[in-house]
Amino acid sequence: MIKKETYKATQVLSLENSFGVIKEEEVELEVTLVIKDEDYAFFEFYDDETGGDDWYAEGGIWLKGKTVTDYDGVFALPPFITDKLKSWGYDVSEL
Repeated sequence: MIKKETYKATQVLSLENSFGVIKEEEVELEVTLVIKDEDYAFFEFYDDETGGDDWYAEGGIWLKGKTVTDYDGVFALPPFITDKLKSWGYDVSEL
């Protein structure tokens, strides 16, 4: 493992279906981001209030050296993930 950090973030999250937005709220999250090696990273985040019962996501991030090339698990990587990656020197411009 190259790097791991667990930190707090606050984000407005939306739950949607084909009819539109069902729920939207500002949520305090526990976030874990791990750079496993030069090719792969992963993340997990969940709401503090319910321990992930209300809001939970996890996913993978594919790297080519210090460039993020792809991700999976969420519709869009949230700023609290991309900002942390940038602070660690990763290029997220291909997203």
